[in-house]
Amino acid sequence: MRIAHLSDLHLGFRAYEETERGWNLRERDLAAAYRWALQEVARLDPGLVLIAGDVFDRPDPPSTALLTATRGLAGLRGQLPGVPVLVIAGGRDSPRNPADPGPVAVLDALPGVDAAAGAPRAVRFRANGLHVLLVPYRATVSPPFPEIRPDPDAKWNVLMIRGIPTEGDWIPVDPDDWDYVAVGGPHVQKSWAEHVRATGALERPGWDPWSKTLDERGFTIFDLDRGNAEFHPVPGRAVVDLAPVRVASDDREAGTRRLRELLQGVPGGIRGKLLRISLRGDIVAPGDAVAPGLLEAVRVRAAHLEIELRGSDRGPVVPDGGRTGRDHAPPWFPQELELGSDNGSGRGGPGESLRIDGGGITLVTAESEALRQWLAVRLGAPIGDGTSDSGRLPAFRIRPELPDSAVLRALWAGERDPGRLIELILQSELGDRNHGDVGRPGEEVRTRGPAREAHADREGRRGTLGVLEVELRELRGDSIEASGDLEARTLEWARERQDAESNLQAYRAKARELQERIRQLERDGAHAECPTCGQALGAGLEDLLLTLGGELEGVVQDGSWWRSRREQLEEKPADLQSLEARALRLHAQVEAAAERLQRARDGAPVQGDERQRSHAAGPSDPATAGPPREAPTSELGSRWGSEAWSRGILREASNWIARVTQGRLEAVGQDTNGWAVVEKGGGLRPAVGGERAALAFALHLAVRNHIRARGHAPGGLLLWEFHRAGTEELALPALELAVEMSEPGVPVIVVAPPTLIERLPEVFREVVELERDASGRLGFRRQALGVPSLSLRGSDMGLR
Repeated sequence: MRIAHLSDLHLGFRAYEETERGWNLRERDLAAAYRWALQEVARLDPGLVLIAGDVFDRPDPPSTALLTATRGLAGLRGQLPGVPVLVIAGGRDSPRNPADPGPVAVLDALPGVDAAAGAPRAVRFRANGLHVLLVPYRATVSPPFPEIRPDPDAKWNVLMIRGIPTEGDWIPVDPDDWDYVAVGGPHVQKSWAEHVRATGALERPGWDPWSKTLDERGFTIFDLDRGNAEFHPVPGRAVVDLAPVRVASDDREAGTRRLRELLQGVPGGIRGKLLRISLRGDIVAPGDAVAPGLLEAVRVRAAHLEIELRGSDRGPVVPDGGRTGRDHAPPWFPQELELGSDNGSGRGGPGESLRIDGGGITLVTAESEALRQWLAVRLGAPIGDGTSDSGRLPAFRIRPELPDSAVLRALWAGERDPGRLIELILQSELGDRNHGDVGRPGEEVRTRGPAREAHADREGRRGTLGVLEVELRELRGDSIEASGDLEARTLEWARERQDAESNLQAYRAKARELQERIRQLERDGAHAECPTCGQALGAGLEDLLLTLGGELEGVVQDGSWWRSRREQLEEKPADLQSLEARALRLHAQVEAAAERLQRARDGAPVQGDERQRSHAAGPSDPATAGPPREAPTSELGSRWGSEAWSRGILREASNWIARVTQGRLEAVGQDTNGWAVVEKGGGLRPAVGGERAALAFALHLAVRNHIRARGHAPGGLLLWEFHRAGTEELALPALELAVEMSEPGVPVIVVAPPTLIERLPEVFREVVELERDASGRLGFRRQALGVPSLSLRGSDMGLR
């Protein structure tokens, strides 16, 4: 008997603004993968079909998703009238209210379909001695956990369950008790034993389909009699991630030419594909370095275009303050947040504390938007800061123990003005006031003393116009030559990568074709037709199978080589890295020389003279230094976008806002009124509505990442930006980014509406929800979420 195992269909998932034939582009892609998979299952004619959860992407799926699911199952039952279909609910299609069975329960009403949405359910088929235990998400996410037992009287025992096998005392599953364990949850195929498998998703649900382009998507056929599994890939929309394009803001024509060459090298062109372009250089918006006309032409041809901006490989650009031997400041996080009710009301109890002692994402929420806003403020407020919880919240307290550092306090609380935060960084004790001078933006930091004085004198003597012009001319010549070498080698590397990818796909297609021919011949036996003369093969069947098997072995070996070759080319070659480093060094030297020459032409002192004069009065004394200076907004605005370190932060913020808005916004900028956003196509305007939350989130994350690289950032992260209602659709890709950036043992707290619990239940480790009792007093309720963990304890376990 053979089983078809499908999982994680995510019908109704929507991303990007693009549509196709009236459908959201990505919703149509996932529906097409589902229909194709069911047609292939019908052709393979299994005796049982399992669908292991997350049939729908949300507990309130659109009508198009319900229609797709029911029509597909009805069609499958029409082609396989005697084959049962068993379904369990996942985290995405399980409503928050346990009394609501959710959309999966609707499928139970279809003829020949049995579904489990809440409690476990055992299904027995007496005709063939088959027992199947269905364990949906709700039964595994929190205790009491169900007993996972086989039927000792059954010929075959099959378990379908949501979770990820891990070490530890979680939900115990003994694989030796089961003939097949169908796991749902992971989006890529995995096996922990031949008969314990996750088949993965049929397509690539999520806002970053480029992250797992090497993983095939499909479903599994498991043969209970033979005990072996076959994976059947499902075709999906093509995903293309171009090699990085080196660009410069002062040479848009060169960037346009380089990008066009790479696009022309994409096998089969870009039409109808999900395309990501990486522009690398000192730019803050795509239009700085590539002709907007080319980008618009690419958008028209590609199914969806995402543009990623990358800086140089020189690392973070926030000045490090000239360290002289002391370690960086250790990461910080409030290890205990005290949430409690002084009068003992509510589930929280008097003085009860919520400890944050591990990694993962915790959602802190409340039904009231005003209460969520209060939460965001109080979570970022230090003990004894003078803030009063008066009025409507006298009995409830949140007390994070924040550090003395103004930088860490501002960063933890999500300082609304990143310019102010940078001012704090440059003038705080974390700027290493005790380790040397904290340089102003763009200023080189040097040690004090005679060596510095001598250096300043040399710079002054050397700073004549003639010398500076010769220096700049020579550096520009070297930089142009290095850029040409780098461009040629980058293009060669990109072509090698694309050639390896094309060959690998060709060998995979050939292997699938040979496998299907062999399976068909085995099914037809001696009656199979000869491919040459059309007669029955008879005794010649074995010889043909042997020939085809040898051919398949050769194809597999060649394909393995091309896969290894492609993996080797994923990492940048050493000679290319060396060329990039040389080009970056020369580019930085050209910028510095140009700045020195311009200052000399303007009659201003060169950097060495200015530094010498600024320290003539002697070093600053930390004991007498005043508080950080409040820089006027106009001053910050004039410096942002002009200094290399600030452009790096803007560039990274542009990436985040493009991801969060799914391409509707292209970059972060500034206008006369302050922070602004760049629309798709290049228009600059103020952020409106939920875009303000996306803008604050992008700037917060970009500043934090640059500071963190210097060892100054908190070990955890507080994301408050999406606490308002109506920002949920932006919060979903933002949380995906938070998951990508999270590290083991590093906690993240998100303040957001409770609707996110149903949209991304697998993301959150825990939910803390504030609520009022009948008397109006506050308490809190805690709920464990996340992906269920299965403890496999069989005799033949090993990661495969």
